[in-house]
Amino acid sequence: MAWTLMAWAVVLLHLAFLVFQMLGALLALVSRVWFVPHLAVVSWGVGIVITQGSCPLTVLEKDLVERAGGTPYSGSFLDHYVFGILLPDGTQTFVYATHLVVILATYAYVVLRLRRRAEQGAGERAATASASSPGAEPG
Repeated sequence: MAWTLMAWAVVLLHLAFLVFQMLGALLALVSRVWFVPHLAVVSWGVGIVITQGSCPLTVLEKDLVERAGGTPYSGSFLDHYVFGILLPDGTQTFVYATHLVVILATYAYVVLRLRRRAEQGAGERAATASASSPGAEPG
């Protein structure tokens, strides 16, 4: 029972990882420090897809399922939980491309928002500085 619960916990962690991979750049609107871990996660995911390597979370989940007395699935996490269940088989390339487009669009949105914030902040600082300088007349 404990092995099964741990396997399901890894499934949830894996889903959270994929959501963070897709939308985690939005956290940079709260703090720019999120850019670094998000870039690492995106790089890792792209590397796994390109090399067709095994994700450690998938390997861990399969090991836990086996320890629980079950038969681990073959293939990847997405093949098992997404393709053929939520989405039709044969959509992998489309899904990976869409995932990447969402990541890039999220980055574009975040960069534009951060630039706009910086420009507004610079404009407000300039207005405050000119208003507080001696001899400045109200305009």
